[in-house]
Amino acid sequence: MSHGGSHHEHAPSPAGDGHVLACHAVKMLLEDLFDVKDIDADGKKFDNISRISALSQTYNLELTLDVNTEIYPIKADERFSLALCSTLRKDGEPDEGVYDQSGAESHADDFEYVMYGKVFKHHQKPSEHDMSVFVSFGGLLMHLKGDETNLNKLSLDTRVYLLMRKS
Repeated sequence: MSHGGSHHEHAPSPAGDGHVLACHAVKMLLEDLFDVKDIDADGKKFDNISRISALSQTYNLELTLDVNTEIYPIKADERFSLALCSTLRKDGEPDEGVYDQSGAESHADDFEYVMYGKVFKHHQKPSEHDMSVFVSFGGLLMHLKGDETNLNKLSLDTRVYLLMRKS
């Protein structure tokens, strides 16, 4: 496979913080900066897992996300970048959905916490612009709620990588 002749442009992130998009625009499903509003609001259910509530800066998305805090501690009022991609490959080509041990560069190199999962539910009331998208990462759940124009790339049964990095 030749890498010559192929050039990918990186656009600034929607938050204008100087970071480049985590994934090429073609494979980018979502990227935004989020501020943690609450942790375990309904009480702690598991020792090493916390459910965070956060609000995105650019798209005003509401996020509820289960995070393994033993390996990725996170606190209220912290800010993090979250990206959802369909592939970790920097050339934008689809990957196998399994951990690549080859040492080849991937988008995971640019982040601190990565999960792989599947969109399992959509919810949108007729005549409303807000929608909810639910993703399971091996039992750790994510719920994103916001305007359909920002979430419509996350269709049912889509397999996605979640990438997080504290800002």
